[in-house]
Amino acid sequence: MALTAAAVSTETLVLGTGIALVPERDPILTAKEVASLDMLSQGRFRFGVGVGWLREEVANHRVDPAVRGRVTDERLRAMIEIWTQEKAEFHGKYVDFDPIYCWPKPVTKPYPPLYIGGGPANFTRIADLNAGWIAISPSPEQLSRPLERLRAAAGSDVPVTVCHWGDATATDLEGYRPLGVERVLLDLPTEPYDQTLRYLDKLASELGQLA
Repeated sequence: MALTAAAVSTETLVLGTGIALVPERDPILTAKEVASLDMLSQGRFRFGVGVGWLREEVANHRVDPAVRGRVTDERLRAMIEIWTQEKAEFHGKYVDFDPIYCWPKPVTKPYPPLYIGGGPANFTRIADLNAGWIAISPSPEQLSRPLERLRAAAGSDVPVTVCHWGDATATDLEGYRPLGVERVLLDLPTEPYDQTLRYLDKLASELGQLA
């Protein structure tokens, strides 16, 4: 609901999930939700996904944690079929459905950009799905070597987003630019309205020079 509200009340803000845990979501319903958000935002939605790390949480959704990566792969491929085919069907080990019609279709063609969060274990998945990478709070120095591995697996133009936890200064973030990082997402603590606005004003003042 929050992303829907943001989609209809803004015109240029890029929206995304950071991240949606695919093993815990129905692929048909999720495909429809993603396409609807993409339509409402007129192509401003980015679908950030992950396999999840808390095994008990995954198990509560009736998915064997040992195969959550394979479940994620199949569900994403099933969603891609739904987004790109007028009449979609999918028959796999973990996802199986006969031909269906599912609307709306995404505004973004062939479908909204995929971003996969996590560590280097996901690099093959990123390459196979032609996705981007969401790196979880590495410093520029820590990011350099994994980026080399990622680009060797997925190509030099793979988009990279960094989730930066904690306080950030312009100096902290400037180091990502020469690495080719597409964007940095900053931590926004859940605080009262007025306090949140003051924090955003502080960020804008400190980081505006990076624009």
